[in-house]
Amino acid sequence: MKVILGADRGGFALKEAVKQALIEKGYDVTDATPQEVLFQDAARAVAGPVSRGEYDRGIAMCGTGMGVSIVCNKHRGVYAALCESVFQARRAKVVNNTNVLCMGGMIVGPGMGIEMALQWLEAEHMQGIPEERWDRLSKEFQALVDFEAEAYGDKK
Repeated sequence: MKVILGADRGGFALKEAVKQALIEKGYDVTDATPQEVLFQDAARAVAGPVSRGEYDRGIAMCGTGMGVSIVCNKHRGVYAALCESVFQARRAKVVNNTNVLCMGGMIVGPGMGIEMALQWLEAEHMQGIPEERWDRLSKEFQALVDFEAEAYGDKK
């Protein structure tokens, strides 16, 4: 799995910890921000390549995670979730099929951030969801995709 990471000053130390852990676990990791940048630039550096299909998933970090989350979600085909717990991170993939995880370096410590990233990366959409809920959740995600296409003026 190809993963791209990026962070501003507030998320830089967290990014470095997560990056090292992912490399040790064998993930194909690209650091889009080897030097500190503004949160907007960090978010664009992660979300752009994910939007274009160059990476399977991205992880964006800033001080609170809010700024990168907002900017990432402005990119077509990017579904970014701001998470502050392992449970949220895992559910963000399982239920919401997110492709970008956002975290705040002033909120989440390195150990927690690493565990959040690993749980999110190891999760798959609908994994562990009872079959009777699959149809509903699949339709909800498809409605989101359809709404995005309509918002961008795509033809069906």
